[in-house]
Amino acid sequence: MLSRRNCLHSSLAIGCAALLKSPLRAAPPVSPWRNLFNGRNLDGWSVFQQGENSPDQHGAVAIEQGILHFLGPRYAGPDTATFGHIATLETHGNYHLRLEYRWGERRFAPRTLQRRNSGLLYHMAPERDRLFPDCVEFQIEEDDVGDAIMVNTKALQGPLLGGTPLWPKYLPFLPRTYEEPTQAGGIARQWFRHAGAYERLDGWNTLDLYAFGDQAAHLVNGRIVNTLFGMIARDGAPLGKGRIALEFEAAEVFFRNIAIRDLTPTEIAAIMAGQ
Repeated sequence: MLSRRNCLHSSLAIGCAALLKSPLRAAPPVSPWRNLFNGRNLDGWSVFQQGENSPDQHGAVAIEQGILHFLGPRYAGPDTATFGHIATLETHGNYHLRLEYRWGERRFAPRTLQRRNSGLLYHMAPERDRLFPDCVEFQIEEDDVGDAIMVNTKALQGPLLGGTPLWPKYLPFLPRTYEEPTQAGGIARQWFRHAGAYERLDGWNTLDLYAFGDQAAHLVNGRIVNTLFGMIARDGAPLGKGRIALEFEAAEVFFRNIAIRDLTPTEIAAIMAGQ
């Protein structure tokens, strides 16, 4: 007699046999992470600060137990803090970048009454003598984290389809006309606002940047909040690589666990396939 137990055991055996016979889709290999900041010094980075005759002569950048600390108590400069950044010496393209940041309490003129502000610059041009070489900015500002600012560059913003930024493919029926940038201070800017507020004002936040080919995705605490497609440089050439920088803009801010990994063609293909 075929009991319920025997039937169940037989069904499980048949199911397991089918699984063993059917090919399983293997996950694409993931390239390893490597530290972009070594936690000890600024080897591999340049420093720029407006109005300074030599790099960081007033101690705007400190390293404390493996953490980058901008405009903290060691800063001995004027109350009106000039703006600056640290930037990688190497260029990077086709990568996944991840870092953590949190705000400090100190703010300086001319922004003592304004929102705390910083930024992650990427695809940055090689000039080291200015605050904003041509680049794309992953905005880090209270309530604006994830905005994309095209600095003398252009992009098509992924529209909200179904309430979330389009990713990973730009659909063929969408417009491909670039918005005209705003001209201010000798810089042409397109400014694309983020979708979704996921920043924590108290405590650490995680940012992820996927940048490959001429497109990019900005993630805040694990959620996509902005996507860019068809990025082009000032001369109209496709924009897909450059230096990476972290800004300080008159507000105390901490960065840690700054890591990057290359995106292989296999990984990029998996992303484009929605895996």
